[in-house]
Amino acid sequence: MKNQKMKKVLLSFLATTMVASMFAGCSKTAAKPADSSTPAASSGPKKKIVVWTNNRHDLDYMKKVVQEYNDVATNPVDIDYVVQADNYDNLIVMATSSGQAPDVMTPTSTVSNFSSSKIIQPITSYITDEFKKRNDVDNLKFEGLNSLGNDIYWVPTGMRSGNRIIYNKDLFKKSGITQMPKTVTELVADAKKITADGGGKSFGIIFPGQSSPFERWLESAAEMSGVKPYDYKNGKFDFSGFKPFIQAARQLFDDNSVFPGSASLKVDPARTQFAEGVVGIHANASQEVGVLTTQFPAKMEWGVADIPTLDGTVKGALSTSPNNGWEMSANTQDPKAAWKVIEYFGSEKVLKGYLEGGYTLPITSNMDKLIDKTKTGRMADFALKDYESVYPQMPAVTPEGPVYRDALWNACMSGDIDKTITDLNKSYNDALDKAVQMGKVKRIVIKDYNPLKPNKGTIEYLTK
Repeated sequence: MKNQKMKKVLLSFLATTMVASMFAGCSKTAAKPADSSTPAASSGPKKKIVVWTNNRHDLDYMKKVVQEYNDVATNPVDIDYVVQADNYDNLIVMATSSGQAPDVMTPTSTVSNFSSSKIIQPITSYITDEFKKRNDVDNLKFEGLNSLGNDIYWVPTGMRSGNRIIYNKDLFKKSGITQMPKTVTELVADAKKITADGGGKSFGIIFPGQSSPFERWLESAAEMSGVKPYDYKNGKFDFSGFKPFIQAARQLFDDNSVFPGSASLKVDPARTQFAEGVVGIHANASQEVGVLTTQFPAKMEWGVADIPTLDGTVKGALSTSPNNGWEMSANTQDPKAAWKVIEYFGSEKVLKGYLEGGYTLPITSNMDKLIDKTKTGRMADFALKDYESVYPQMPAVTPEGPVYRDALWNACMSGDIDKTITDLNKSYNDALDKAVQMGKVKRIVIKDYNPLKPNKGTIEYLTK
């Protein structure tokens, strides 16, 4: 019954993606015939490479990029570009198990699990010298994030900023709030005041309850306060430090400061409400530039501010993420054609337009020097801070029970907070001990770990 249910979900999803696909079938503009100066097109129909992405903020640009590629008669493939932002990892698992996986996909959150499950494959052998030099491949290998040992699974060509508070300047002005909150307690108070002044028409804050709500800013506030799910010094999981952040979120709900129905909202409806001007505080990373200027143009003046911390001081690095890369399915029927698409997306022409469009931040000095920064618009508001960093990857484990972000978010609304934390500590450490014992993962220990410089310590990978 479970397999039948999964198949029904997948069939429903695939029906949706047939509509969402930007360039398949009759939606594709007819390819232009080659003139005498253009090499003759290969005989027969083009191969189709299916690309899945969980990004919507860059859709206008990527539609143009894909259409330009498909319109060239001499290009060996047509790109079928499909956007699916929600439940992305699960959909890839289901599609792979049913033999309908895409050929190319934006990076998943579980490189080690997906590689061992034969869902994705390394692209190391396909990387050309030109691609390697342009995208500084050798210096952008992050163990457990985009590479495992010598195997590279995707190459980041951009950098997503850490999360920021994105706020409605009009509502802040209306409530007489002249300084952005430095502490979590101040944020709770500001949200309460904005709600009180809104008269039931505007509210202090919004969470996309169905789209990773805990990591939008609560987890960021914790890590900037020196709190992480994993204790790098001692090589174990520890969720104890999250308690005051859960309590703050619960206070927001108790004060009725949260936009009604937030718990059931996905990210795009939450963005829409903020763009409409009825919410004071939203939070996310640099991709919101494209969202609020193109996808859902804001109807009010909005600003960007730092995430608040527990006591107003920064004691830990804010996570920043290499992004804008592409993985190759282990099940693609034509890996060389799939690589051609990845190579095109990582070309100088495509990247220059992408970066100048403000869809991500440059990750290499090559592209940083090449782009015209006067064109990047509001992306300047998300310029990287000196306390932002890429964290070493925590051991990938599968605990019994809920994953920590779901459990912590649920605790923000109800339940015993202390029990939630105790249960998470047990389930995650039991899973870690078991995985290490079975040789599936190694215990990561950084004895000289500095939360402000998490990548500067000496990493040990222990087998016990």
